[in-house]
Amino acid sequence: MGCDLNKPAMVVTVPEVPDEEAATAEFSDTQIDTIRSTWPLLSRNLIKVGLEVFARIFRETPSLRKLFEHFGIDDINNLKENKKFCEHVQRFMHVIESLVEHLEQPEVIQTHLVALGARHVTLEGYHPEYFRFFIKCLMEVWEVELGEEFIAEVKDSWTKVFDYIIKCMSHGYHICLNDQIDHTMTEEAFHKIAKT
Repeated sequence: MGCDLNKPAMVVTVPEVPDEEAATAEFSDTQIDTIRSTWPLLSRNLIKVGLEVFARIFRETPSLRKLFEHFGIDDINNLKENKKFCEHVQRFMHVIESLVEHLEQPEVIQTHLVALGARHVTLEGYHPEYFRFFIKCLMEVWEVELGEEFIAEVKDSWTKVFDYIIKCMSHGYHICLNDQIDHTMTEEAFHKIAKT
């Protein structure tokens, strides 16, 4: 979910998502408890965990690294030395954190996720199937970070979180391709997405 903030600035206008197309998610109380009880373990070092996700992505699919050339990444083993990339990773992880904070009403951030998905159309070489690859790598890192706590209930609960994010972002990506959303957005609007 790489996002280049150096693109030309324009305000994004996100159309209302018709009910039949809207991503819906109803998280049970058990799922909410499970997600919120594991999130502190994952977020205690937000950037480190996010860097692990990206390092895994770059190792497993080197072609994806090209999407991040503008960060000047020389060595994937030293990602933490790249301040600009670490800021990107922090925004990436804050998207997840935003949903964790709004699990009772995920629709609160739905428009932001749709706009974020639309933003990915501006990334030359980005394909919507990459959204799923990011989720695969997130789940692998979650498993390593949580260790014995990564039981079936935890995996299923986080899968639902990530499926919701992907559904919203994919929707935004596709409606942007159909020119229903401006292809770029202001840096301010993007930061709202990452911090909502």
